[in-house]
Amino acid sequence: MSDCIVKILPADPFCRVPVWVLQDAKTFLETHLRCDFVEMEANDTPVFVDCGANLERISCPLCGAEIDFAWWGEVMDSASENAFAVLDAETPCCQKKVSLNDLNYDFPCGFACCFVSIFNPEQDVDDKLIGAVRDIWGVNVRVVKAHL
Repeated sequence: MSDCIVKILPADPFCRVPVWVLQDAKTFLETHLRCDFVEMEANDTPVFVDCGANLERISCPLCGAEIDFAWWGEVMDSASENAFAVLDAETPCCQKKVSLNDLNYDFPCGFACCFVSIFNPEQDVDDKLIGAVRDIWGVNVRVVKAHL
């Protein structure tokens, strides 16, 4: 049986929400949503927040060209050497600088210093719940849905 994990993260990959504010969002979700459990994670530098088996393709946000997974793997390896402190890369298609966070991931993925993960929610994690987390944190958020 596969797991479904809904991850809510700041839209800005370098945003660091204070741990007590992350905990407020975790507590809110635990009291307003039926799920296996909710976890929170906080790091000094961004980590890649992936969609698991859902990732089908990646494309350039500037020209729309599909990006080869081999190229992406190489730039991810290079960025990881510096703990993802710099996310900029030159695209292979249009040779322009773009953040790895801004690539068009299908299904959505991103980078974050902090996030909450909702494991196997029994109901839809709707815009109202996501908006509440955004309001608690006071920053714009993005959602990553993973299947493992």
